Amino acid sequence: MAIAIFDFDGTIISRDSLPDFLIRTCGWKAFLLRLPWIALLKGAALTGFLSTHRAKELVISSFLRGMRTDEFRQACLEYASRIPAFVYPAALDEIRRHQEKGDKIAIISASVPDWIRPWAQTIGIRLVEGTELEVKGQMLTGRFSTPNCKGSEKVRRLRRLYPDFASETLYVYGDSSGDKELLALANVPYYKPFNNK
Repeated sequence: MAIAIFDFDGTIISRDSLPDFLIRTCGWKAFLLRLPWIALLKGAALTGFLSTHRAKELVISSFLRGMRTDEFRQACLEYASRIPAFVYPAALDEIRRHQEKGDKIAIISASVPDWIRPWAQTIGIRLVEGTELEVKGQMLTGRFSTPNCKGSEKVRRLRRLYPDFASETLYVYGDSSGDKELLALANVPYYKPFNNK
């Protein structure tokens, strides 16, 4: 038996689900109005003026702060129903191959897992880790309740899910710099494995 860890955005699906979710949930007008703010925050993160954690948190906050959890849950379910249209067929084939072998499978993503989990469950993936949103009084605060799930944080999540992972063959599938630390631990690393298939 082995462990297979999949990134989500750009690895299983052909796009970045965060802006796509925000556009679908809040509308193009809301997204375009915030575009200068998003560009400013991205620039601040690239230059090191802000951490990527804080920049991403501020972007999400500008859209979702104050949203009721039941509304958010419904938006996530609606978005998850769109995910099959974006999935790389080769990624789905690879997931099925691991499932047929009886391997342990998890998705570890920098995205918010709430819109990944409903889709993942439909294909038999139970474990999804990501950047969790803070909730208080049944409302989103606009802050994260966990660190941004990229880089070394992905490794920490792997260790939490599978403390004895080093004793098994580890497959890792990723497509960005945020996956480098995880890929470096893999017995079988796949970088951008499905993009051209």
